[in-house]
Amino acid sequence: MGVNMPQITYLGHSAFEVAFQKKTILFDPWLSMDMDRLVPPAYDASHIRNCDVLFLSHEHGDHFNSADVKRIYERTFTHVVAPKSIFEQISIPENRKVVAYVGDEFNYYGLDVKVMEARHPKSAYPVSYLVSDGAESVFFAGDTYDFYALSKVSADVSMIPIGGTYTMDVIGALSAIKKIKTSHFIPMHYNTFQNIKVDTYDFERKAKKETKAQIHVLPVGHSIQI
Repeated sequence: MGVNMPQITYLGHSAFEVAFQKKTILFDPWLSMDMDRLVPPAYDASHIRNCDVLFLSHEHGDHFNSADVKRIYERTFTHVVAPKSIFEQISIPENRKVVAYVGDEFNYYGLDVKVMEARHPKSAYPVSYLVSDGAESVFFAGDTYDFYALSKVSADVSMIPIGGTYTMDVIGALSAIKKIKTSHFIPMHYNTFQNIKVDTYDFERKAKKETKAQIHVLPVGHSIQI
């Protein structure tokens, strides 16, 4: 671990806080106890006090909750990067919006951002993100199946779904980790609902046989500095 490495906190389901040296970002902060979720989030949106940029991968309710985004914006005045359809459901100033299109690469608010493809047919326009502060990089896969283009991903840390049901299941994730070039994997999108129940110990054991990267199964609310 180094002093410049990002601190990553798992907020539950597919939500993460990533604290780079100078910027703090959120991915898919669904922090409400709706949709009959079995595992509560680390905390609700009212606890968020620091967020420079909020990234949303797609419009589904277990990744995007308009009330949560509103609460976070009101407390932090965060910038929001998201597919166009999401901005039709939230009201924030134009100078705080960045519409995400697959293939976009830009520097925004001190962060290098690459908007990448995600394979999630149930979504109108799913994306994934590769974000760097210029020193360290994180890849957030959002909801996606395993597919060949994941071999284009190169990041220090990668967050990938493992729960199945319109995303990679364990078998798909084991295939994906052989494609993605990364030093650390953090699984997400599992155990929040009955239909995405996963034995994380089994996943971790199998994953260690498929990659030299380190596997970090984080309990909800726990952080790691990689």
